[in-house]
Amino acid sequence: MNEYQDIYQEPAPEGAVSVTAVQTKETITYTTAERITAAVMLVLGFLWVRMTLYHATGLCTTLLYAAIITAQVIFLKKGGMQFDKAGKLAIAVEYAFTLVFTVTANDLLKALTVVYLMIAGCLMLFHTANPDGQILRFLPVSIGKSLFAAPFMHFANGAGAITSGAKSKGFWKNTGYVVLGLVLAVPVTCIAGGLLCSADENMNQLVSKLFRIPQEETMLLFVHMGLGIPAGLMLFSALFTTVRRRLKHDPQECEEMAKNCRFVPTPVIYAAVTPLCLLYLLFFFSQLQYFLGGFTGNVSGFTYAEYARRGFFELCGVCSMNVLVIACMGFFARRAGEKKALALRIYAVFLCVSSLLLAGTALAKMFLYIRVYGMTQMRIYTTWFMLLLVIGFVALLVRQFKEDLNLGKLGVIVFTVMFALLCFSRPDAWMIRYNAEMYLCGQLEEFDDEVLDEMSDDAWSALTAYDTATTNRLLHADSKAEFASRTSGAKYDDLWQKMNLSAWELLLYEH
Repeated sequence: MNEYQDIYQEPAPEGAVSVTAVQTKETITYTTAERITAAVMLVLGFLWVRMTLYHATGLCTTLLYAAIITAQVIFLKKGGMQFDKAGKLAIAVEYAFTLVFTVTANDLLKALTVVYLMIAGCLMLFHTANPDGQILRFLPVSIGKSLFAAPFMHFANGAGAITSGAKSKGFWKNTGYVVLGLVLAVPVTCIAGGLLCSADENMNQLVSKLFRIPQEETMLLFVHMGLGIPAGLMLFSALFTTVRRRLKHDPQECEEMAKNCRFVPTPVIYAAVTPLCLLYLLFFFSQLQYFLGGFTGNVSGFTYAEYARRGFFELCGVCSMNVLVIACMGFFARRAGEKKALALRIYAVFLCVSSLLLAGTALAKMFLYIRVYGMTQMRIYTTWFMLLLVIGFVALLVRQFKEDLNLGKLGVIVFTVMFALLCFSRPDAWMIRYNAEMYLCGQLEEFDDEVLDEMSDDAWSALTAYDTATTNRLLHADSKAEFASRTSGAKYDDLWQKMNLSAWELLLYEH
Protein backbone atom coordinates (compact mmCIF):
# COMPACT_ATOMS: atom_id res chain seq x y z
CA MET A 1 0.00 0.00 0.00
CA ASN A 2 1.28 3.50 -0.82
CA GLU A 3 2.36 5.17 2.40
CA TYR A 4 1.01 8.49 1.07
CA GLN A 5 -2.54 7.15 0.59
CA ASP A 6 -5.11 9.25 2.43
CA ILE A 7 -7.41 7.66 5.02
CA TYR A 8 -10.99 8.89 5.24
CA GLN A 9 -13.50 8.42 8.00
CA GLU A 10 -16.61 6.43 7.15
CA PRO A 11 -19.71 8.62 6.81
CA ALA A 12 -22.15 8.53 9.67
CA PRO A 13 -25.19 6.25 9.29
CA GLU A 14 -28.20 7.87 7.74
CA GLY A 15 -30.22 7.55 10.92
CA ALA A 16 -27.62 9.38 12.98
CA VAL A 17 -28.01 12.59 11.03
CA SER A 18 -30.10 15.07 12.99
CA VAL A 19 -31.26 18.46 11.72
CA THR A 20 -28.11 19.49 9.82
CA ALA A 21 -26.09 17.33 7.45
CA VAL A 22 -22.73 16.22 8.77
CA GLN A 23 -19.90 16.42 6.23
CA THR A 24 -17.29 13.73 6.10
CA LYS A 25 -14.06 15.04 7.53
CA GLU A 26 -10.77 14.01 6.01
CA THR A 27 -8.24 12.42 8.32
CA ILE A 28 -4.67 12.53 7.06
CA THR A 29 -2.00 10.12 8.16
CA TYR A 30 1.43 11.77 7.99
CA THR A 31 4.57 9.88 7.15
CA THR A 32 7.81 10.24 9.07
CA ALA A 33 9.32 12.16 6.15
CA GLU A 34 6.44 14.64 6.23
CA ARG A 35 6.73 15.19 9.98
CA ILE A 36 10.46 15.81 9.75
CA THR A 37 10.11 18.05 6.70
CA ALA A 38 7.42 20.15 8.39
CA ALA A 39 9.77 20.88 11.30
CA VAL A 40 12.71 21.56 8.98
CA MET A 41 10.64 23.98 6.89
CA LEU A 42 9.72 26.00 9.98
CA VAL A 43 13.42 26.47 10.72
CA LEU A 44 14.21 27.29 7.09
CA GLY A 45 11.29 29.74 6.96
CA PHE A 46 12.66 31.59 10.00
CA LEU A 47 16.16 31.66 8.49
CA TRP A 48 14.72 32.86 5.19
CA VAL A 49 13.22 35.88 6.92
CA ARG A 50 16.48 36.59 8.74
CA MET A 51 18.77 36.13 5.73
CA THR A 52 16.53 37.82 3.16
CA LEU A 53 14.69 40.62 4.96
CA TYR A 54 16.97 41.54 7.86
CA HIS A 55 20.66 40.84 7.29
CA ALA A 56 22.52 41.97 4.19
CA THR A 57 22.21 39.13 1.71
CA GLY A 58 25.40 37.35 0.69
CA LEU A 59 27.09 33.97 0.91
CA CYS A 60 24.93 32.84 3.84
CA THR A 61 21.80 33.62 1.82
CA THR A 62 23.17 31.60 -1.09
CA LEU A 63 23.77 28.64 1.22
CA LEU A 64 20.30 29.03 2.74
CA TYR A 65 18.54 28.96 -0.63
CA ALA A 66 20.66 25.98 -1.66
CA ALA A 67 19.58 24.23 1.56
CA ILE A 68 15.89 24.96 0.86
CA ILE A 69 16.15 23.59 -2.69
CA THR A 70 18.04 20.51 -1.46
CA ALA A 71 15.44 19.85 1.26
CA GLN A 72 12.67 20.10 -1.34
CA VAL A 73 14.41 17.68 -3.71
CA ILE A 74 15.04 15.13 -0.92
CA PHE A 75 11.42 15.31 0.26
CA LEU A 76 10.07 14.90 -3.26
CA LYS A 77 12.31 11.88 -3.88
CA LYS A 78 11.22 10.35 -0.58
CA GLY A 79 7.62 10.89 -1.67
CA GLY A 80 8.18 8.88 -4.83
CA MET A 81 8.19 11.84 -7.21
CA GLN A 82 10.23 11.62 -10.41
CA PHE A 83 12.10 14.44 -12.15
CA ASP A 84 12.11 14.57 -15.94
CA LYS A 85 14.65 16.57 -17.98
CA ALA A 86 12.69 19.80 -17.62
CA GLY A 87 12.42 19.32 -13.84
CA LYS A 88 16.14 18.61 -13.48
CA LEU A 89 16.98 21.64 -15.60
CA ALA A 90 14.71 23.83 -13.46
CA ILE A 91 16.44 22.64 -10.29
CA ALA A 92 19.87 23.34 -11.81
CA VAL A 93 18.74 26.85 -12.79
CA GLU A 94 17.50 27.47 -9.24
CA TYR A 95 20.85 26.41 -7.79
CA ALA A 96 22.64 28.70 -10.27
CA PHE A 97 20.56 31.75 -9.33
CA THR A 98 21.29 31.27 -5.63
CA LEU A 99 24.81 32.49 -6.49
CA VAL A 100 23.44 35.95 -7.34
CA PHE A 101 23.41 36.86 -3.63
CA THR A 102 27.16 36.23 -3.47
CA VAL A 103 28.22 37.46 -6.91
CA THR A 104 26.60 40.91 -6.75
CA ALA A 105 25.91 43.49 -4.05
CA ASN A 106 23.15 45.20 -6.06
CA ASP A 107 20.05 45.21 -3.82
CA LEU A 108 17.61 45.60 -6.71
CA LEU A 109 18.96 42.54 -8.51
CA LYS A 110 18.91 40.55 -5.27
CA ALA A 111 15.26 41.49 -4.63
CA LEU A 112 14.32 40.50 -8.20
CA THR A 113 16.21 37.23 -7.72
CA VAL A 114 14.15 36.46 -4.61
CA VAL A 115 10.95 36.93 -6.66
CA TYR A 116 12.37 34.87 -9.53
CA LEU A 117 13.35 31.99 -7.24
CA MET A 118 9.92 31.98 -5.61
CA ILE A 119 8.14 31.74 -8.98
CA ALA A 120 10.66 29.26 -10.42
CA GLY A 121 10.45 27.05 -7.33
CA CYS A 122 6.65 27.00 -7.37
CA LEU A 123 6.56 26.20 -11.09
CA MET A 124 9.09 23.39 -10.58
CA LEU A 125 6.88 21.80 -7.92
CA PHE A 126 3.79 22.27 -10.07
CA HIS A 127 5.51 20.63 -13.05
CA THR A 128 6.72 17.74 -10.89
CA ALA A 129 3.15 17.02 -9.81
CA ASN A 130 1.83 17.48 -13.38
CA PRO A 131 4.63 16.36 -15.74
CA ASP A 132 2.22 16.02 -18.68
CA GLY A 133 0.23 19.14 -17.91
CA GLN A 134 2.03 21.47 -20.35
CA ILE A 135 2.27 24.07 -17.61
CA LEU A 136 4.44 26.46 -19.66
CA ARG A 137 1.94 26.46 -22.49
CA PHE A 138 -0.64 27.96 -20.12
CA LEU A 139 1.88 29.97 -18.11
CA PRO A 140 -0.42 32.60 -16.50
CA VAL A 141 -2.72 29.85 -15.18
CA SER A 142 0.24 27.80 -13.96
CA ILE A 143 1.78 30.75 -12.11
CA GLY A 144 -1.55 31.57 -10.50
CA LYS A 145 -2.11 28.02 -9.25
CA SER A 146 1.46 27.27 -8.18
CA LEU A 147 2.19 30.63 -6.54
CA PHE A 148 -1.14 31.55 -4.99
CA ALA A 149 -2.88 28.21 -4.46
CA ALA A 150 -0.33 25.52 -3.55
CA PRO A 151 1.34 27.43 -0.64
CA PHE A 152 -2.07 27.96 1.03
CA MET A 153 -4.04 24.80 0.19
CA HIS A 154 -2.60 22.89 3.15
CA PHE A 155 -1.27 25.77 5.22
CA ALA A 156 -2.37 24.22 8.53
CA ASN A 157 -1.05 20.76 7.70
CA GLY A 158 2.50 21.77 8.63
CA ALA A 159 1.48 22.19 12.26
CA GLY A 160 -0.63 19.02 12.01
CA ALA A 161 2.33 17.02 10.70
CA ILE A 162 4.57 18.20 13.56
CA THR A 163 2.05 17.56 16.31
CA SER A 164 1.07 14.18 14.86
CA GLY A 165 4.45 12.82 15.88
CA ALA A 166 3.89 13.93 19.46
CA LYS A 167 0.76 11.89 20.15
CA SER A 168 2.46 8.84 21.54
CA LYS A 169 3.28 8.40 25.23
CA GLY A 170 6.85 7.52 24.34
CA PHE A 171 7.42 10.93 22.79
CA TRP A 172 6.33 12.84 25.89
CA LYS A 173 8.26 10.47 28.13
CA ASN A 174 11.49 11.07 26.18
CA THR A 175 10.78 14.81 26.07
CA GLY A 176 10.48 14.82 29.87
CA TYR A 177 13.83 13.04 30.20
CA VAL A 178 15.50 15.64 27.96
CA VAL A 179 14.04 18.55 29.93
CA LEU A 180 15.13 16.95 33.23
CA GLY A 181 18.64 16.48 31.90
CA LEU A 182 18.83 20.12 30.81
CA VAL A 183 17.65 21.29 34.25
CA LEU A 184 20.34 19.19 35.95
CA ALA A 185 22.96 20.60 33.57
CA VAL A 186 22.26 24.24 34.46
CA PRO A 187 24.06 24.45 37.85
CA VAL A 188 27.01 22.32 36.71
CA THR A 189 27.44 24.38 33.53
CA CYS A 190 27.22 27.67 35.46
CA ILE A 191 29.88 26.58 37.97
CA ALA A 192 32.22 25.37 35.22
CA GLY A 193 31.61 28.55 33.20
CA GLY A 194 32.39 30.77 36.16
CA LEU A 195 35.69 28.98 36.84
CA LEU A 196 36.71 29.18 33.17
CA CYS A 197 35.85 32.89 32.99
CA SER A 198 37.96 33.55 36.11
CA ALA A 199 40.85 31.63 34.62
CA ASP A 200 40.86 33.26 31.19
CA GLU A 201 40.01 36.86 30.20
CA ASN A 202 39.20 35.93 26.58
CA MET A 203 36.67 33.37 27.77
CA ASN A 204 35.16 35.99 30.07
CA GLN A 205 34.71 38.45 27.18
CA LEU A 206 33.26 35.76 24.91
CA VAL A 207 30.66 34.69 27.47
CA SER A 208 29.78 38.33 28.15
CA LYS A 209 29.14 38.95 24.45
CA LEU A 210 27.07 35.78 24.08
CA PHE A 211 24.67 36.66 26.89
CA ARG A 212 24.53 40.40 26.27
CA ILE A 213 21.57 40.42 23.84
CA PRO A 214 20.22 43.93 23.04
CA GLN A 215 16.53 44.53 23.62
CA GLU A 216 16.06 45.65 19.99
CA GLU A 217 17.58 42.40 18.74
CA THR A 218 15.28 40.42 21.02
CA MET A 219 12.21 42.19 19.64
CA LEU A 220 13.38 41.60 16.07
CA LEU A 221 13.87 37.94 16.87
CA PHE A 222 10.20 37.60 17.86
CA VAL A 223 9.11 39.54 14.77
CA HIS A 224 11.14 37.27 12.51
CA MET A 225 9.73 34.21 14.22
CA GLY A 226 6.24 35.60 13.63
CA LEU A 227 7.02 36.00 9.93
CA GLY A 228 9.19 32.90 9.58
CA ILE A 229 6.64 30.42 10.93
CA PRO A 230 4.01 31.28 8.25
CA ALA A 231 6.77 31.22 5.62
CA GLY A 232 7.77 27.72 6.76
CA LEU A 233 4.15 26.56 6.74
CA MET A 234 3.74 27.84 3.17
CA LEU A 235 6.90 26.01 2.10
CA PHE A 236 5.58 22.78 3.58
CA SER A 237 2.12 23.33 2.08
CA ALA A 238 3.61 23.64 -1.41
CA LEU A 239 5.61 20.43 -0.93
CA PHE A 240 2.71 18.54 0.66
CA THR A 241 0.40 19.60 -2.17
CA THR A 242 2.94 18.37 -4.71
CA VAL A 243 3.59 14.96 -3.14
CA ARG A 244 -0.09 14.25 -2.46
CA ARG A 245 -0.96 15.52 -5.98
CA ARG A 246 -3.69 17.76 -4.62
CA LEU A 247 -3.39 20.47 -7.31
CA LYS A 248 -4.19 19.24 -10.81
CA HIS A 249 -3.49 20.96 -14.12
CA ASP A 250 -5.67 19.82 -17.01
CA PRO A 251 -4.62 21.11 -20.47
CA GLN A 252 -8.05 20.33 -21.89
CA GLU A 253 -9.68 22.44 -19.19
CA CYS A 254 -7.33 25.31 -19.99
CA GLU A 255 -8.15 24.93 -23.69
CA GLU A 256 -11.86 25.17 -22.95
CA MET A 257 -11.31 28.20 -20.76
CA ALA A 258 -9.33 29.88 -23.54
CA LYS A 259 -12.08 29.12 -26.06
CA ASN A 260 -14.71 30.61 -23.76
CA CYS A 261 -12.70 33.84 -23.60
CA ARG A 262 -12.86 34.27 -27.40
CA PHE A 263 -16.19 36.08 -27.42
CA VAL A 264 -15.37 39.45 -29.06
CA PRO A 265 -16.46 39.64 -32.74
CA THR A 266 -13.56 40.31 -35.10
CA PRO A 267 -15.13 43.49 -36.59
CA VAL A 268 -14.96 45.03 -33.12
CA ILE A 269 -11.26 44.14 -32.93
CA TYR A 270 -10.56 45.55 -36.40
CA ALA A 271 -12.41 48.77 -35.65
CA ALA A 272 -10.53 49.23 -32.38
CA VAL A 273 -7.05 48.53 -33.81
CA THR A 274 -7.31 50.32 -37.20
CA PRO A 275 -7.04 53.87 -35.77
CA LEU A 276 -3.95 52.82 -33.82
CA CYS A 277 -2.31 51.43 -36.98
CA LEU A 278 -3.12 54.60 -38.95
CA LEU A 279 -1.68 56.69 -36.13
CA TYR A 280 1.58 54.72 -36.30
CA LEU A 281 1.80 55.23 -40.08
CA LEU A 282 1.29 58.97 -39.68
CA PHE A 283 3.82 59.05 -36.87
CA PHE A 284 6.52 57.24 -38.87
CA PHE A 285 6.16 59.39 -41.97
CA SER A 286 6.09 62.67 -40.05
CA GLN A 287 9.15 61.80 -37.95
CA LEU A 288 11.22 59.86 -40.49
CA GLN A 289 14.26 62.15 -40.48
CA TYR A 290 14.10 62.51 -36.71
CA PHE A 291 14.05 58.74 -36.22
CA LEU A 292 16.89 58.08 -38.64
CA GLY A 293 19.05 60.48 -36.62
CA GLY A 294 19.42 57.79 -33.98
CA PHE A 295 21.08 55.52 -36.52
CA THR A 296 23.04 58.11 -38.54
CA GLY A 297 24.09 60.40 -35.69
CA ASN A 298 22.60 63.45 -37.49
CA VAL A 299 20.59 65.18 -34.74
CA SER A 300 20.45 68.71 -36.10
CA GLY A 301 18.25 70.94 -33.99
CA PHE A 302 18.90 68.99 -30.77
CA THR A 303 21.75 68.40 -28.41
CA TYR A 304 22.60 64.72 -27.96
CA ALA A 305 21.09 64.79 -24.47
CA GLU A 306 17.84 66.38 -25.67
CA TYR A 307 17.61 63.98 -28.62
CA ALA A 308 18.19 60.84 -26.55
CA ARG A 309 15.78 61.84 -23.79
CA ARG A 310 13.08 63.20 -26.11
CA GLY A 311 10.33 60.60 -26.21
CA PHE A 312 12.50 57.65 -25.17
CA PHE A 313 10.34 56.51 -22.28
CA GLU A 314 7.22 57.29 -24.29
CA LEU A 315 8.46 54.91 -27.00
CA CYS A 316 9.04 52.27 -24.31
CA GLY A 317 5.51 52.82 -23.07
CA VAL A 318 4.03 52.49 -26.58
CA CYS A 319 5.94 49.22 -27.14
CA SER A 320 4.71 47.85 -23.83
CA MET A 321 1.14 48.82 -24.70
CA ASN A 322 1.44 47.06 -28.07
CA VAL A 323 2.31 43.81 -26.29
CA LEU A 324 -0.98 44.09 -24.39
CA VAL A 325 -2.94 44.95 -27.56
CA ILE A 326 -1.53 41.96 -29.49
CA ALA A 327 -2.20 39.64 -26.55
CA CYS A 328 -5.81 40.83 -26.26
CA MET A 329 -6.34 40.42 -30.03
CA GLY A 330 -5.21 36.81 -29.90
CA PHE A 331 -6.97 35.96 -26.63
CA PHE A 332 -10.38 37.60 -26.99
CA ALA A 333 -11.05 37.61 -30.76
CA ARG A 334 -13.76 35.17 -31.85
CA ARG A 335 -12.65 32.47 -34.29
CA ALA A 336 -14.62 30.60 -36.92
CA GLY A 337 -12.26 27.61 -36.65
CA GLU A 338 -9.06 26.59 -34.90
CA LYS A 339 -6.87 29.01 -36.84
CA LYS A 340 -6.71 32.77 -36.40
CA ALA A 341 -8.34 34.88 -39.12
CA LEU A 342 -5.99 36.20 -41.83
CA ALA A 343 -6.94 39.84 -41.22
CA LEU A 344 -6.24 39.40 -37.52
CA ARG A 345 -2.77 38.08 -38.35
CA ILE A 346 -2.10 41.04 -40.66
CA TYR A 347 -2.99 43.49 -37.91
CA ALA A 348 -0.78 41.62 -35.44
CA VAL A 349 2.13 41.55 -37.92
CA PHE A 350 1.77 45.30 -38.51
CA LEU A 351 1.80 46.02 -34.78
CA CYS A 352 4.84 43.76 -34.28
CA VAL A 353 6.79 45.44 -37.10
CA SER A 354 5.79 48.91 -35.84
CA SER A 355 6.89 47.99 -32.33
CA LEU A 356 10.21 46.66 -33.61
CA LEU A 357 10.82 49.95 -35.44
CA LEU A 358 9.94 51.94 -32.33
CA ALA A 359 12.09 49.73 -30.11
CA GLY A 360 14.99 49.88 -32.58
CA THR A 361 14.75 53.67 -32.66
CA ALA A 362 14.67 53.87 -28.87
CA LEU A 363 17.73 51.60 -28.60
CA ALA A 364 19.61 53.61 -31.22
CA LYS A 365 18.85 56.81 -29.28
CA MET A 366 20.05 55.20 -26.05
CA PHE A 367 23.28 53.85 -27.58
CA LEU A 368 23.99 57.30 -28.98
CA TYR A 369 23.42 58.84 -25.56
CA ILE A 370 25.67 56.28 -23.85
CA ARG A 371 28.45 56.85 -26.39
CA VAL A 372 28.46 60.58 -25.69
CA TYR A 373 27.60 60.77 -22.00
CA GLY A 374 28.48 57.35 -20.60
CA MET A 375 26.43 54.78 -18.74
CA THR A 376 24.12 55.02 -15.75
CA GLN A 377 22.08 52.39 -13.95
CA MET A 378 18.84 53.61 -15.52
CA ARG A 379 20.30 53.51 -19.02
CA ILE A 380 21.46 49.92 -18.51
CA TYR A 381 18.12 48.77 -17.09
CA THR A 382 16.03 50.45 -19.80
CA THR A 383 18.32 49.12 -22.55
CA TRP A 384 17.97 45.60 -21.10
CA PHE A 385 14.20 45.99 -20.98
CA MET A 386 14.01 47.20 -24.58
CA LEU A 387 16.16 44.30 -25.79
CA LEU A 388 13.80 41.94 -23.97
CA LEU A 389 10.85 43.60 -25.72
CA VAL A 390 12.55 43.26 -29.13
CA ILE A 391 12.99 39.51 -28.59
CA GLY A 392 9.38 39.30 -27.45
CA PHE A 393 8.06 41.06 -30.57
CA VAL A 394 10.13 38.79 -32.80
CA ALA A 395 8.57 35.79 -31.04
CA LEU A 396 5.07 37.27 -31.47
CA LEU A 397 5.82 37.87 -35.15
CA VAL A 398 6.86 34.25 -35.64
CA ARG A 399 3.75 33.12 -33.74
CA GLN A 400 1.52 34.70 -36.41
CA PHE A 401 2.87 32.19 -38.95
CA LYS A 402 3.50 29.26 -36.59
CA GLU A 403 0.58 29.00 -34.20
CA ASP A 404 1.90 25.92 -32.43
CA LEU A 405 4.87 27.92 -31.10
CA ASN A 406 4.88 27.60 -27.29
CA LEU A 407 5.21 31.24 -26.29
CA GLY A 408 5.15 30.42 -22.58
CA LYS A 409 8.09 28.04 -22.82
CA LEU A 410 10.02 30.38 -25.10
CA GLY A 411 9.29 33.33 -22.83
CA VAL A 412 10.55 31.49 -19.74
CA ILE A 413 13.77 30.49 -21.51
CA VAL A 414 14.43 33.96 -22.95
CA PHE A 415 13.67 35.77 -19.69
CA THR A 416 15.83 33.37 -17.68
CA VAL A 417 18.80 33.86 -20.02
CA MET A 418 18.36 37.65 -20.14
CA PHE A 419 17.91 37.90 -16.38
CA ALA A 420 21.00 35.76 -15.79
CA LEU A 421 23.02 38.05 -18.07
CA LEU A 422 21.81 41.08 -16.14
CA CYS A 423 22.55 39.62 -12.69
CA PHE A 424 25.84 37.85 -13.30
CA SER A 425 27.33 40.66 -15.40
CA ARG A 426 27.21 42.88 -12.28
CA PRO A 427 25.95 45.98 -14.17
CA ASP A 428 27.16 48.46 -11.53
CA ALA A 429 30.76 47.29 -11.94
CA TRP A 430 30.43 47.11 -15.70
CA MET A 431 29.04 50.67 -15.83
CA ILE A 432 31.84 52.21 -13.76
CA ARG A 433 34.51 50.30 -15.66
CA TYR A 434 33.10 51.47 -19.01
CA ASN A 435 32.88 55.10 -17.91
CA ALA A 436 36.38 55.02 -16.47
CA GLU A 437 37.89 53.51 -19.64
CA MET A 438 36.06 56.00 -21.88
CA TYR A 439 37.27 58.88 -19.73
CA LEU A 440 40.87 57.68 -19.60
CA CYS A 441 41.02 57.31 -23.39
CA GLY A 442 39.44 60.75 -23.91
CA GLN A 443 36.06 59.57 -25.20
CA LEU A 444 34.18 61.13 -22.25
CA GLU A 445 34.77 64.68 -21.06
CA GLU A 446 34.51 63.77 -17.37
CA PHE A 447 34.17 60.81 -15.04
CA ASP A 448 31.12 61.29 -12.81
CA ASP A 449 32.23 59.83 -9.48
CA GLU A 450 29.27 61.32 -7.60
CA VAL A 451 27.04 58.45 -8.77
CA LEU A 452 29.21 56.08 -6.72
CA ASP A 453 27.57 57.30 -3.52
CA GLU A 454 24.23 55.88 -4.67
CA MET A 455 25.55 52.54 -5.89
CA SER A 456 26.49 49.20 -4.42
CA ASP A 457 29.90 47.70 -3.68
CA ASP A 458 29.90 46.35 -7.24
CA ALA A 459 30.60 49.85 -8.54
CA TRP A 460 33.37 50.52 -6.04
CA SER A 461 34.97 47.14 -6.67
CA ALA A 462 35.42 48.05 -10.35
CA LEU A 463 37.97 50.65 -9.23
CA THR A 464 40.22 47.91 -7.81
CA ALA A 465 41.31 47.17 -11.39
CA TYR A 466 43.32 50.42 -11.36
CA ASP A 467 46.43 51.46 -9.47
CA THR A 468 46.53 54.28 -6.94
CA ALA A 469 47.64 56.91 -9.46
CA THR A 470 44.72 56.12 -11.77
CA THR A 471 42.13 56.12 -8.99
CA ASN A 472 43.47 59.49 -7.81
CA ARG A 473 42.92 60.76 -11.34
CA LEU A 474 39.38 59.43 -11.47
CA LEU A 475 38.11 60.36 -7.99
CA HIS A 476 37.63 63.60 -6.11
CA ALA A 477 38.60 64.01 -2.45
CA ASP A 478 35.33 62.75 -0.94
CA SER A 479 35.22 59.72 -3.22
CA LYS A 480 38.86 58.92 -2.43
CA ALA A 481 38.07 58.89 1.28
CA GLU A 482 35.02 56.67 0.72
CA PHE A 483 37.06 54.27 -1.43
CA ALA A 484 39.75 54.09 1.27
CA SER A 485 37.07 53.41 3.89
CA ARG A 486 35.71 50.48 1.91
CA THR A 487 39.08 48.95 1.07
CA SER A 488 40.20 49.17 4.69
CA GLY A 489 37.00 47.57 5.98
CA ALA A 490 36.01 50.57 8.09
CA LYS A 491 32.82 51.06 6.06
CA TYR A 492 31.39 47.68 7.03
CA ASP A 493 29.49 47.62 10.32
CA ASP A 494 29.16 43.85 10.58
CA LEU A 495 30.19 40.58 8.99
CA TRP A 496 27.04 40.29 6.85
CA GLN A 497 28.06 43.25 4.67
CA LYS A 498 31.31 41.51 3.77
CA MET A 499 29.70 38.31 2.49
CA ASN A 500 29.81 39.02 -1.25
CA LEU A 501 32.33 39.03 -4.08
CA SER A 502 32.58 42.82 -4.38
CA ALA A 503 33.39 43.29 -0.69
CA TRP A 504 36.11 40.64 -0.95
CA GLU A 505 37.63 42.43 -3.96
CA LEU A 506 37.66 45.72 -2.04
CA LEU A 507 39.19 44.20 1.11
CA LEU A 508 41.91 42.45 -0.92
CA TYR A 509 42.81 45.61 -2.85
CA GLU A 510 46.47 46.57 -2.55
CA HIS A 511 47.06 50.31 -2.49
